[in-house]
Amino acid sequence: MKYGITLLALLLWSVAGYAQEPPKEAPWSLQDCIDYANQHNISVQQQEVKVSQSQIELNTAQNSRLPDLNASLGANMSFGRSLISNNTYADNNQLSGNLGVSASLPLFMGGRINHQIAADKLGFQAAVKDLERMREDVAVNIMSLYLEVLFNKELVNVAQSQLELSTMQVTRSREEVSAGKVAEATLYETEALMAQDELTLTQNKNNLSLALLALSQALNRPSAEGFDVVYPILDSTQVESSMMLRDPKEIVAYALDNRPHIQSERLRLDQAERSVRLARSSFYPQISLSGGYGTNIYNSFATGAVNPPFGRQFRNNSSEYVGLTVSIPIFNRLATRNSVRSARLNVKNQLLTLTQAEQSLQKEVETAYYTAEAARQKYRSAQKALSSARIAFQYETEKFAAGRSTTFDYSDAKNRMVKAESDLLQAKYELIFRTKILDYYAGYPLSL
Repeated sequence: MKYGITLLALLLWSVAGYAQEPPKEAPWSLQDCIDYANQHNISVQQQEVKVSQSQIELNTAQNSRLPDLNASLGANMSFGRSLISNNTYADNNQLSGNLGVSASLPLFMGGRINHQIAADKLGFQAAVKDLERMREDVAVNIMSLYLEVLFNKELVNVAQSQLELSTMQVTRSREEVSAGKVAEATLYETEALMAQDELTLTQNKNNLSLALLALSQALNRPSAEGFDVVYPILDSTQVESSMMLRDPKEIVAYALDNRPHIQSERLRLDQAERSVRLARSSFYPQISLSGGYGTNIYNSFATGAVNPPFGRQFRNNSSEYVGLTVSIPIFNRLATRNSVRSARLNVKNQLLTLTQAEQSLQKEVETAYYTAEAARQKYRSAQKALSSARIAFQYETEKFAAGRSTTFDYSDAKNRMVKAESDLLQAKYELIFRTKILDYYAGYPLSL
């Protein structure tokens, strides 16, 4: 009975532990990673704040066409001798108050309002383009880390295959040693090869864990625990299709017209040119219409003073006005002229910035193209090297099985094949990454 209770307790504990185990997180696709990164990246969020700030500045400029309305309310208490209603001076403590409402409307500001609205609108559009570029840069970085994870996954698969091959070879050597066909030293040598393959597999698994950690940290996830990615099928057909590189001249032409950072610099150039007009608007007169209403009341505490009712004072003391103000600039110590000069210099500087961005983009596309071309040649060479290494390993395996080859020769052939497989994997993912960069410049979405 005692043992039955113990067994039941252990069973319940195991079931409870299984029920409390958190569900395994689903693997993330590349698009999932990119979307999550754009939502949680700090730099992207800061740029979104800048976009909102630019939108507020634009709204402020647009509302400057509206009239302004102000109200004032005041009260004063005076003590001592003062003039009273019978035109004599007497000790008089008096309470007075005033109320006023005023409004003004800009009629002509030399074009300042229109130029300010146009400049702020261009600044807002440039900020939006900067946000687009930042999101694309984040996507490229995430794709690079994602491909690094896939590369390490394939290295783990290669190491597992080699370990399985070594395990089979150890089993075979044990059988041959037991049958007296080979010396016992051969078994020790094959076991050493298996141990080396186990170490390689462990190292590759550690590298995969670090690659997943780097991707998870780039996503700003709270923890990398349980994080994994979708393993897409990148067969030889897809890799071969990615080897068809686009014409770099066409990519440059498209990129110069459509890349967000080039568009943002062009918008800032237009904004700088509009700022020149904004500065020149201070040379022109400014006309504004104003109007208002005001009244006042008082209450005298002097002996014999007669205080009309507040309602009558409010009506009788009221006044209204309408005015037209023309402000003509004559001389402001050359401040307006220098503002125009400074704005023109900003135009020249922004033009240089745009030219530099266009030149840098052209260099980036050309570098990406020739790098992709080099990756393509490297991939083809790696394919040939792996094919030759596999044939050599197969031949060496047959010799080793027949007892016509040493363990050293077998290990050397195997290591060459493993290195060729690793080189091919590295060349494959480098080619995929380089071609995706060209697709990025050509305006295609980043996808696998």
